[in-house]
Amino acid sequence: MTVRAIFIADGSSDLPLAEHLRELCFERGLEITIDAPDPARLGAATRTVADRLRAVRRLDGGFDAAFVHRDAEAQAVEHRREEIRAGATDAGVRQPVVPVIPVRMTEAWLLLDEVAIREVAGRPSGHTALDLPHPHEAERVADPKRVLRDALLAASGTTGRRRAQVDRDFDRNRAVLLRRLDRSGAVSRLESWKALVQDVSILCDRLGRR
Repeated sequence: MTVRAIFIADGSSDLPLAEHLRELCFERGLEITIDAPDPARLGAATRTVADRLRAVRRLDGGFDAAFVHRDAEAQAVEHRREEIRAGATDAGVRQPVVPVIPVRMTEAWLLLDEVAIREVAGRPSGHTALDLPHPHEAERVADPKRVLRDALLAASGTTGRRRAQVDRDFDRNRAVLLRRLDRSGAVSRLESWKALVQDVSILCDRLGRR
């Protein structure tokens, strides 16, 4: 029997993470389907983890596990993990809940693939310096969203109106980069990614024994 899970994203542009979670489970021998409702469907009053989980349960409570995405931002990872644990308890969720916590933001996971950034920006053979962090620095970048935005603009090599259009396309380009994230690439060396993989492995062991 295929396991069913739900993925609660921080924002709509984070929804492609659900496919990476499914693949991580599959690589560990767990057949799983992951539904990822658009956060906009959950309603305006769903700012807390508990509120989001309650909204998901109202839509479809028949899941076997939940993945909850929260950027660490300025908080310690353990603070976010506790926030997710407490939210699940408050919402009455008895199924396993897996935290998905990039440090500091999901964009930090996207800063490590220069080739993908150049391709998404439309100039795969460009040579303009992008000022991307080394892998060991990515989780210390204060504003990875700004660094990624600047890198896409630099990689595009555009000026004027075309540059403004690239800037307006940031959310779309970010989603493309997230879909193309190389799970076995540089991101696999980040502590936040290693923690996610460990949590997914624990989930797979637990659900695989049912």
